[in-house]
Amino acid sequence: MAGLQFPTVIDSENTLGHMFNFKAIPNVVLIDPSGVIRYIRRGFDIRKPEFAEIVENWAQGDSEPSDRLDHQDATVTAEAMEHFREGLALYQDNKPEEAIAAWRRGVAIEPDNYIIRKQIWAVENPDRFYDGPVDYAWQKEQLDKGDNLSNWKKT
Repeated sequence: MAGLQFPTVIDSENTLGHMFNFKAIPNVVLIDPSGVIRYIRRGFDIRKPEFAEIVENWAQGDSEPSDRLDHQDATVTAEAMEHFREGLALYQDNKPEEAIAAWRRGVAIEPDNYIIRKQIWAVENPDRFYDGPVDYAWQKEQLDKGDNLSNWKKT
């Protein structure tokens, strides 16, 4: 890597997810000095050489990414995001069980919304998220086994 440094945003209220239709993290948005969005990529992993190269070239001004805007169909259901916000408010009010139930209602509406799903995982399994590095292998296992999604619609 070129040792580049750049701001990383932690969006605890998922404002950017709502604005840009993100259903998973991480994502990248490259904005030029004029404030114009030049590149959006959902599911961006800076550890992959092809993604690192995009950021390095952009930061050095060498080139604009060729797949400039990610136009994948990523419409976030407004109702699912309402459940996300409801759950966030409940969690902030120290009502984690009620928050999880609200988030599960959101995932039942939009199963591919990994922002909501990971919020549930983090609250139910804080050791996988907050005690040292995030356990990505465990997350993959949850996805591979279906994450008990059939049970999520019952709460």
